[in-house]
Amino acid sequence: MALPEYRAAIAEPTLPKKLAEPKKGQPEPIGYKVVRDKYVKLEKFAITITLFSALVVLLLSLATQVTLSNQNRALQDLQNDSVAIGLENQNLEQEVQELSRYDRIIEIAKELGLEMNEANVRNVTR
Repeated sequence: MALPEYRAAIAEPTLPKKLAEPKKGQPEPIGYKVVRDKYVKLEKFAITITLFSALVVLLLSLATQVTLSNQNRALQDLQNDSVAIGLENQNLEQEVQELSRYDRIIEIAKELGLEMNEANVRNVTR
């Protein structure tokens, strides 16, 4: 069986005197709370600034991504327009080649009653 003194020591653990909280009516140690509050405020301020900075970076990154996406879409639209205009130009050049065939021009000239005078013909190249 345990001694009553031993049983009491087990039932009520005690903190060292340095870490023990002051009891009511006893003054707090001088300077302890002031320094702790100062660091707590500084830590809260640092955490707030860090979170605010992270939020700003996140929002700027998101805005940059949206802008980049819009610019890429505009570039793709311009490229598609350029390809379409290029195809239209090729079609028009082919149509010009077809309409300016020599035998077609001679046929239209004969229909209109024009005659070919070989002495007045000049060959022009582009």
